[in-house]
Parts: sequence; structure tokens; C-alpha cells
Amino acid sequence: MTLREFKAKYLARLLNLKKQLLEKYPDRAERINYIVDLLVTKLENLRVFTLTDYIATLYHASKEFKELEALIPTEEEINELLRRESAG
Repeated sequence: MTLREFKAKYLARLLNLKKQLLEKYPDRAERINYIVDLLVTKLENLRVFTLTDYIATLYHASKEFKELEALIPTEEEINELLRRESAG
């Protein structure tokens, strides 16, 4: 998977999850919108060297909304991105 494919995949997942969170926690819409906007920005600007920051942000956000754990990439996905970066 290329970085561009990763970003598209996780952006789609994030936007779907946003809908679910807003339905589940309508009283927390402002906070959900803030966190989603933050993650969208991080995905837009994501580079392999900022992947750690993106994952750490997801980790901290998932403390507030456990559902966000689903957006943490697998070790396999991370390794694939790192391999592609070092090869190309």
C-alpha cells in the first residue's frame, strides 16, 4: 500500500466513524468535530516520518472515544509503508 492509498483508506474510515460517533454521542458533537478535524489535517499532511505523531494522536483521542482505536493502523500496514519508503 502506498502512502496515498493509506491516506485515502483511513480518511474514508474516519469520516464513516464520525457519523457513527455523532449518532452515538450527539451531546458531544463539538468535541467529535474537533477531533475529526484534527485527524483529517494530520492525514492530509501525513508523511512516513510523521506517522508516529499520527498514531500517538489516535491513541490519545481513543482514550476519549474508544471507537477511534479502529483507526490505528496495524503493524503490518506500518511495516509496508516503511518498506515502501525505504525502497523508493
